[in-house]
Amino acid sequence: MVEPEGPRAAVSGTDLRFCLLGPVQVLVHERPVPMGGPGMRGVLAMLLLEPNQVVPLDRIVDVLWAHEPPASARTMVQGYVSRLRQRLAAVAEPGEVHISTMPPGYRLVVDEARIDVTVARDLLTQARGKPAARRSGLLRAAQALWRGPELADVGNRVIAPELTELRLAVLEARFEADLELGRHNELIGELTQLVDEHPFRERLVAQLMLALYRAGRRATALAAYQRFAHRASSELGMDPGPQLRGLHVRVLRDDTTLLEPSPEPVVTPRVGVLVPAQLPRAPSGFAGRADELAWLDRLLPGAQRGAGVRGPGIGVLAGAAGVGKTALAVLWGHRVAARFPDGQLFAHLRGFDPRHGPAAAADVLTRFLLALGVDGEDVPVERDDRAALYRSILADRQVLVVLDDARDAEQVEPLLPAGSSSLVVVTTRVRLDALVARTGARLQVLDTLGTGDAEQVIELMAGAPAGGRDQELRRKLVRLCGHLPLALRIAGARLAGGQRWSVANLVEELTDERGRLSALDLDDRDTSVRAALDVTYRSLRAELATTVRLLGLFPGTRIAPYAVAALCGVDVDHARHRLRALAASFVVTEASRDVFLMHDLVRLHTQELADELSEVDKSEARQRLLRYYLVGADLARRQLGTGAGDELAMAEKFSDTPRVPVNTPDEAMAWIEQEWTNLLAVVEVGLEVGQSEEIVQLARMASEFAEGTRALGPVVLSRAVRLVV
Repeated sequence: MVEPEGPRAAVSGTDLRFCLLGPVQVLVHERPVPMGGPGMRGVLAMLLLEPNQVVPLDRIVDVLWAHEPPASARTMVQGYVSRLRQRLAAVAEPGEVHISTMPPGYRLVVDEARIDVTVARDLLTQARGKPAARRSGLLRAAQALWRGPELADVGNRVIAPELTELRLAVLEARFEADLELGRHNELIGELTQLVDEHPFRERLVAQLMLALYRAGRRATALAAYQRFAHRASSELGMDPGPQLRGLHVRVLRDDTTLLEPSPEPVVTPRVGVLVPAQLPRAPSGFAGRADELAWLDRLLPGAQRGAGVRGPGIGVLAGAAGVGKTALAVLWGHRVAARFPDGQLFAHLRGFDPRHGPAAAADVLTRFLLALGVDGEDVPVERDDRAALYRSILADRQVLVVLDDARDAEQVEPLLPAGSSSLVVVTTRVRLDALVARTGARLQVLDTLGTGDAEQVIELMAGAPAGGRDQELRRKLVRLCGHLPLALRIAGARLAGGQRWSVANLVEELTDERGRLSALDLDDRDTSVRAALDVTYRSLRAELATTVRLLGLFPGTRIAPYAVAALCGVDVDHARHRLRALAASFVVTEASRDVFLMHDLVRLHTQELADELSEVDKSEARQRLLRYYLVGADLARRQLGTGAGDELAMAEKFSDTPRVPVNTPDEAMAWIEQEWTNLLAVVEVGLEVGQSEEIVQLARMASEFAEGTRALGPVVLSRAVRLVV
């Protein structure tokens, strides 16, 4: 058997292989390992089809039960995964392969060279450009990997048409090489069977015609063409493609040059002259964003983008859920469409789609190539080859490419054209710093709207200007919506519903924080503030998701790494790293160094998420946070000369609590100024949950800090004392 070349040729560790090209199997030393029933093997197949990628649990359930799952489906899948972990651990070396749980599903971490599908694709890629004999050998090795129909034992549950396409691409490439080697006689039977199975695959028909003609069976070759032409006309209402028609004419004319082997494919890819116009309709109710629109204008071809820039302009619109990234990109795209006479391409990359996994770049490339006029049968099998053809087609064209909801740089980079006449706009919920670093993309972070623009959004959606008292109520409504475009549009839509809702009614409902997110939901899941925020949360890795839930317990407004370290029970550097990772996903905003803020609606969402914590976890987290403020206040008062030698001595009592560096009176005053409102909020919450003794101690220190001011320290102290009594 011919072995793959290149970096995937050798696999260290055990002789462990995964097979999808036939029955779903795990092989050790070529012997199958029992992998349970169809359910377990179906889960394994889905994970192997997307190795090292998160496969959502909901998608697994939908596929295994054909969108009609039983009530226990999620539990059953969790059981399958648990047993798969045990069986893989029994045959693999530690760290060689494992299944990790990552919201919203599971990821199979594995060297992809162990999967037969990857090996087949690598062999197909390696064969390109090789001499015919070497090509034929590599492709026969790829063909030998098939042990039957793909996913043979789970095919009624898991469907992967790309594996069938891969098999046909391997066969067609092998037939091309064998025809070049003069093996036409031995190919006729195999080609005849495949044409019967896939009657509309023009490349196979062309190869069969050529093999027959070279074998001296010219009439049969012409009959093969006629059968295809008749069936294509009667069943599909279409004629054969120009390359197949050209071959037919050459056979009719008895063109003897066809008898000579040729390194050129019988049917070559052909590119049409289609001008795609894929942008969604322009959004209604759009207001503001003058600075951002001007920023996008500066990305246009011909605008100054810096010396030495030769590739396409690339703009990244990043921001929190609901801030209006897609609306801005689409609206601007329609405004400048005339600047791109060769068309506009649009793809929803589903980077943060709760119901589907992220779109594979290979699939998006296929859709783009088809939109640009490439025949379906001429789309290359390998992603890199599709990307190369895509770049070639767009090399001299002026095309706008909008890539919506990108997850990471790896998803975007294969979709970037090479020519300087095109422009790419990417929207995302995370800072794509890697894309900026590698491609020179420009980054624009979208914030919420200013007050005037926010009021205009509500007016446009409600369909009528405000007057009298309603004008002031609408300003309050804007504040309650946090100036977030999605929330504003929902509020405006509710006001547009007629007399049932007045501005006063809506303001009254939103004023209650406990029901504000529910009031900003419409029946459509895609038009819901809570759902939009939840998608971002569910995309976070486990430790960041835990941090978000714990932040729901934080009663203050200014979030610092030391307080988060206490809340989460981690060291300060780890807490700072978590906060900056959350800032990269726009869950929090780093307003200044080590000072993080949270949008009001995000804060309400985290409070809902905190309900997922157990009561024990909540109690322990609040206790750690309270002790952090006790220690910080104690250190501050000592520097200010008000706490030395008294009985509190919190810094010594809670020695394991994170300590903010307060080593001078100035640092003490700075800490008190930054944490004052948080400290009082901790006291208030502590009173509510009954942490009375330590709350009294913190309130006492707060009252010392408040002496000579109008702050609330003495009031809080008196409440705490009454509680103790």
